[in-house]
Amino acid sequence: LPDAIVNIEDEPAYEAARRLAREEGILVGMSAGAAMAVAMEEAARRSSGVVVALLPDSGERYLSTSLFVSKTVPVNVRLFNTLSRKVEELVPVREGRVGIYSCGPSLDGPPDLALCRRLVFGDVLSRYLEYRGFQVQQVMNVADIDDRTIQECLAHGGNIREFTARWEKSFLEALDALRVRPATHMPRSSEHVADMMEETRLLLEKGLAYEKLRSVYFRIGAFPQYGKLAGIGPEGVSEGKSTEYDYYEKDNPRDFALFKRSTLAELKAGIYWPTPWGNARPGWHVECSTMARRLLGQPFDIHTAATNLVFPHGDNEIAIAEGLTGKPLANLWLHSELVMADGKVVSRRTGNDYLLETVLGAGFAGVEVRFWLLSTHYRRVVTYSPDELQRAAGAVRRLNDFVLRLRRLEPGTPAEEFNQALYETRTGFRDEMDNDLHAPKALAHLFSFVRTANRLGNEGRLGKAQIDQAMELLHEVDSVLAILNFGQAGDDPEIQRLVDERDEARKRKDFLMADRLRKQLEDLGVVVVDSPAGTTWHRQ
Repeated sequence: LPDAIVNIEDEPAYEAARRLAREEGILVGMSAGAAMAVAMEEAARRSSGVVVALLPDSGERYLSTSLFVSKTVPVNVRLFNTLSRKVEELVPVREGRVGIYSCGPSLDGPPDLALCRRLVFGDVLSRYLEYRGFQVQQVMNVADIDDRTIQECLAHGGNIREFTARWEKSFLEALDALRVRPATHMPRSSEHVADMMEETRLLLEKGLAYEKLRSVYFRIGAFPQYGKLAGIGPEGVSEGKSTEYDYYEKDNPRDFALFKRSTLAELKAGIYWPTPWGNARPGWHVECSTMARRLLGQPFDIHTAATNLVFPHGDNEIAIAEGLTGKPLANLWLHSELVMADGKVVSRRTGNDYLLETVLGAGFAGVEVRFWLLSTHYRRVVTYSPDELQRAAGAVRRLNDFVLRLRRLEPGTPAEEFNQALYETRTGFRDEMDNDLHAPKALAHLFSFVRTANRLGNEGRLGKAQIDQAMELLHEVDSVLAILNFGQAGDDPEIQRLVDERDEARKRKDFLMADRLRKQLEDLGVVVVDSPAGTTWHRQ
């Protein structure tokens, strides 16, 4: 039997193989690289003796790979592509870089939970790809002149700048509450109207669009692949499904608007642009396709949205962009599923618009909403209820209690069992996230690690280095999930002073004083949790 089993990460193994080839002229593969890396670690610990490394494989079969030319470990991230209806490997257009376009908010009102899911999904995707070593450029549009925004604006006085500024502020506050990082670029649609005019002019030249009564429409019959994202053909499009066909005269009711002539109310409110076709404004679909192409190029790597935006929006974007160039707009199309509540889809259009501000006003934290959304795979419907949010809040609290326990834990005797748990958690997290961003299974690995580490801590079997490794793992995982609090329990020195005084009272067996201090903390809204590893606290 071996004296010890050592787990090693991929990168040190790859690097050891490269060093053997570069410095010693010995061509070996990854298994031999792993053996050499462990041997070097062992040699560094010893003050005398000889360490022998057995190199089990040659590197000949790696000659056609990037092992000896790339500084990074090959990454195999697989994502479900709505366009092909199968899971595909991410192969970036430019090596090491990923371009993402995410459908952002309409500035027609406060963010609801449906938008929150889109935002959190896009954020985790971006964070995880960065974690795996990619340079990510994410573009998220801010729709400030779409139909819904204009209709709401006209119903509330007609000042488009003031109206959209209010809801843009609300959107940015939602990003902060949900711990969603702002995208690399967050362009307003109104900033790119000139580009949209140019795209429309080119479509007219190609015969893919036509002008009628000062509006311009895309002729879907001229694009044979129309509907491929949704899996339908042009003949399968229902009248009124692709655009507001009741309000505009078109050659074919199924055609969709690229530029819409402004109504009298819009003209009075100044919501229009002088165009070659009259005073008009762009349609939603040409807004997204134009900004995506102009800021990311074509094709780019990933387009994200929700399933209710597959058709007609996604198919209309494809028709515009591919009609112009003959090239794919995006290589991978990712769509998060809908949010349900009370048996209905959460949507402003249906009136079932559960708002983030309402949930936060009920006492839940944005990070708890984020955890709730992550606890269901993005391609499954997630159902909102106060009970589900309570469960999410409890889970977040358990994780943060563990962070605090690690901070206060006295080092003990190192347990070999911990090293295996650390390795399995890190590799399990990556494997699950590599497999179509399966955050729920990745979270399961994290909670399993917390249980193991808590038990070992209670038994006094975590060494100083292991405590540090556990904290390092938590930071690593949280760089993707963004659900942990690494502050010192809210960084409240007065609360911490009372907790420390109570600890001292318990050590003196002055339980009357300890109970009095616990009651004082409870009156301040603080819950104290005692365990063999020490005392932690959190706010109610």
